[in-house]
This record gives sequence, structure tokens and C-alpha cells, in this order.
Amino acid sequence: PSADVVKEVTAFSKETLEKVEKARKDGDHSQVLKLCQECLEKQENVLADTHLYKLRVLSVLPEVLSYLRRFAEAAEYAGKMVEGYTKLYHPNNAQLGLALMRAGVAHWHAGLVEVGHKMICKAYRIMMVTHGPNHSITKDLESMRSQTEVELKVLKENVLDMKNLPMTSSSSADENMKDFLRKQ
Repeated sequence: PSADVVKEVTAFSKETLEKVEKARKDGDHSQVLKLCQECLEKQENVLADTHLYKLRVLSVLPEVLSYLRRFAEAAEYAGKMVEGYTKLYHPNNAQLGLALMRAGVAHWHAGLVEVGHKMICKAYRIMMVTHGPNHSITKDLESMRSQTEVELKVLKENVLDMKNLPMTSSSSADENMKDFLRKQ
């Protein structure tokens, strides 16, 4: 894009982020969502993935989507935020660790436990270096890491149990599924 287009989109992004902050303070989540989506649309193919204003929008968007319980979308945008931070920061940067933590939680809540677990583990390793084992964030990450680990184990066990169900006609398969779910 031309320098004028970049300048225009940058100015638009700055103004929009000011509106986003006001809407956040007012608790108008639908307005925050609308503004962020409009801003990302304008930024597309104009601003780099590492541009400060793009990263700020990608930071706010997962928060508001999570609040609105739209976890799959929150996870998608949080992943994009992490991609931008990964390009900018040293692998042991605290900002990257916090971004990974937020993205991991978003993925976890979206039902993408394995992806969320990996992100939470990466965040934990970073925060151990930057904040140490006694910091509250590190302790929270350790707890989340343990929880996601347990959930992964249960999910894998359930998949193995499902594979061991006998193959039957669809009506008895439905009954087998109901029996299996009752046992869980």
C-alpha cells in the first residue's frame, strides 16, 4: 500500500482504539466488538502483523469475545496476536508469555485443550524465567497447566474407550453411546 493509505489506516486505527477504550469503560461490549472488527478489516493488507495498533486490537478482541462467550473466535484472534508477538519479542519475553497465557486460556475454553495446553506450557516456561516460581502469575499458570494436562488425559482415555465400543447397528450404537456417556 502507498504511504498515504498506511497513514490513513494508522490514523483510523488510533481513533478507533480511543473509541474502543471509551466503550470498554462504558461496558459496551458489542460496541467494542464492532469497532475492533471494523478496525481489523481496515488494517488488513495495510498494516503488518507486528504493527502496534494491530496488536492492540488483537489484544482487546479475544477479551471481549471471551466475555461474550464466543471462545472459538477469541482463540482465533488470540492466536494471531501470539503470532505477531512471536515475531517481535525474544522467546523469553514477559509480554510474549502473557500473550501465550491469554491465548492458551482462550483455546482451552474453546475446547481446543491440546493447543491451549501447549500455549500454557510455553507461557509457564517463559514466566518461570521472567517472574520466577513464586510469582502469582507463574503459580496460576502451573495450576492451569495441571488442569489442562488432566483434561487431555481424560479426553484421550475417552477416545480410546470409544474406539473399543463394539460395532453394531445404528440404533444399538446409539444405546451403546448413551450407556458410555452415562458411565462418564
